[in-house]
Amino acid sequence: MRTELNQRVLTGAIGGLALLLIVIFGGWLGIYFLTAVIVLGMVSEFAKIVYAMPDAVEKKYALLCLAWFAVVADFLTRASFELLLVSFFALFIYFLVSAYKYSIPELTTHFKELMYSVFGLLYLVFLPLYLPRIHSYMGGVHWTILFFLIIWAGDTGAYFVGLKWGRRKLYPRISPKKTLEGALGGVAAGWLVAILYKMVLFGGASWAGIVIIPLLVGPFSQIGDLAESFFKRAYEVKDSGRILPGHGGFMDRFDGVVFALPVMYATVRIFS
Repeated sequence: MRTELNQRVLTGAIGGLALLLIVIFGGWLGIYFLTAVIVLGMVSEFAKIVYAMPDAVEKKYALLCLAWFAVVADFLTRASFELLLVSFFALFIYFLVSAYKYSIPELTTHFKELMYSVFGLLYLVFLPLYLPRIHSYMGGVHWTILFFLIIWAGDTGAYFVGLKWGRRKLYPRISPKKTLEGALGGVAAGWLVAILYKMVLFGGASWAGIVIIPLLVGPFSQIGDLAESFFKRAYEVKDSGRILPGHGGFMDRFDGVVFALPVMYATVRIFS
């Protein structure tokens, strides 16, 4: 367990530092590069889990190409709704054209995989595109850093509070190790980090925003964590991938980020 914790800390420290450097110094291009890395990593893992038909590899690369197109097109146009429609039509036409290979009974599974693809597109491509939108607001670098600090502090606080004081299970059917005490500890940790960040580095942020944002972003991050646990339990997999030692895959690491990004975007619009 100690070895796994050491791996988790080392990977988190290196990855977190790289991410913060991109956020601070990467500018508009850097934040879209970061978004593309997160999106393509998650989509690749998602496709590997959900596609089971003989053309699974073909479908995986079709979804990856569409994800890449969406990120690049959003960088150029920032027209998310229109891009979502184009992506939906592209997916539907691709699955329609490729349906000729299958018999009638197989078409049911083929159509289900189309539905999985549409879900993955919304969940793993278009929700992460809120990251550049947060970054583009006035004070956006600070808001972006604060967002990640709330998520990371919440994860760390939930882990250690749950380890020491956790007694009541939060949702044992989906995630047996998570506790209510850990969840509350995670929200409290994110809240304290936000207050410290304002006092030390982000004096221009309103106190109302600093107090309220962690109380919304923190719980939605935990819901995102549970959502990914729900997905993994449904497919009976332990981790979405192995690329991040101690963390698993991209979906394991960014599950809370994906769910919390739209909430952070909405609150930044209100309080920035």
